[in-house]
Amino acid sequence: MMSHPEGPTPHEPPARRVFVHIGAPKTGTTFVQQVMWANREHLAEDGILYPYTKRGEHLRATLDLRERGWGDSSRRDFAGAWDTIAERARDWPGHTVILGHEIMGGATEPQIRRLVRSLEPAQVHVIFTARDIARQLTSDWQEHLKHRHTVTLEQFVGDLVELGHDAPKPFGEMFWGLHDAPFILRRWATVVPAERIHIVTVPQPGASGDTLWQRFCTVTGLDADRYDTDVQRTNRGLGIVEAELLRRVNRRLAQRRPRIPAMEYDQLVRLHLANRALAERSDRIVLPPDSMPWALDKSREMVTELRKGGYDVCGDLEELIPRPEDHENFTARTDLTGDRLLPSAVLTIAALLRIAARQKRQLRELRARLGELPPTAASFPSGSPGSGSTASGSLRGRLRAGGRRARSRLRRARAH
Repeated sequence: MMSHPEGPTPHEPPARRVFVHIGAPKTGTTFVQQVMWANREHLAEDGILYPYTKRGEHLRATLDLRERGWGDSSRRDFAGAWDTIAERARDWPGHTVILGHEIMGGATEPQIRRLVRSLEPAQVHVIFTARDIARQLTSDWQEHLKHRHTVTLEQFVGDLVELGHDAPKPFGEMFWGLHDAPFILRRWATVVPAERIHIVTVPQPGASGDTLWQRFCTVTGLDADRYDTDVQRTNRGLGIVEAELLRRVNRRLAQRRPRIPAMEYDQLVRLHLANRALAERSDRIVLPPDSMPWALDKSREMVTELRKGGYDVCGDLEELIPRPEDHENFTARTDLTGDRLLPSAVLTIAALLRIAARQKRQLRELRARLGELPPTAASFPSGSPGSGSTASGSLRGRLRAGGRRARSRLRRARAH
């Protein structure tokens, strides 16, 4: 096992390399993506490509590579997205490309081989950011709540402990398939040499806030101090009260028809409520105390296996061992009475009212814009005085397109 000294000293970049950040979820991946996105022009000036031009493009490309759908979308909706990104990486004249998404770690061996082939002749490196399993379990549970699941923390953790990969769908496959570092990296190491697989450990609470970024830059050869890391955090955690409130809301929504489409739920619940109105105002979510002995044993087992893997480590694998003192003061679901949920419920109602008011305002503005559109020339027959020349035909096309866009926005606003 190789290791890096702590600190921001970057590597000297050799021939062109592509760093593929494959996860795990809830290990600072969103923060790294936001910093890379915010600095992509500056990075390009330094010979480093972050190959995305639209928000969400990294997810679409990963879903195409992994041959998966998402929400209400099927895999066909993402066809060609990975090839687009791979082509940009191949065409890049600079020395480094950095790409990836936190669910990429679950790729199968054939999918990994496709990834490597599509990036040739560049040298592919893999980055896996890892955090202790106790924090991963509690964080992953709340992410499932943000995607309309209703499982309790106790049931979620208990099933993963007792049943492992065979835990109820989608929890077993998604947790162990995306968070079990030895299991994931063994598969990637069948295609990418172990010395080019880099484990970046997430420090325990209390470490400097820039430690993860410094370590990521050490592996990739970036100058950590050269780029702006003051980005808005958009994947904030929930407190235990807010999580239980959201769980109960999800349970209520599951009983009602018609079902809220995935895109609308994502906008309202994950982006507006969970990441803003409900973001961690109460006690932190901690691991149920009866699961801590298992978490300690499992973590030591995983660390031992990672040490044997020959991977490059930036940080300290001992940071992957949970600290029991960080998981004291557990709150059982039965202790979360209506009185304790009431303040968060009031905040939720207020947030929804603000969202409704904003959408009403947007609807009025769209109606006004639609009313201001001049009549199109569609009623004039071809060759009549109103049909005009090629220039006027182009104008008619633009007006029709503008009308269609405005009507589409109006329909979407009404749907909300």
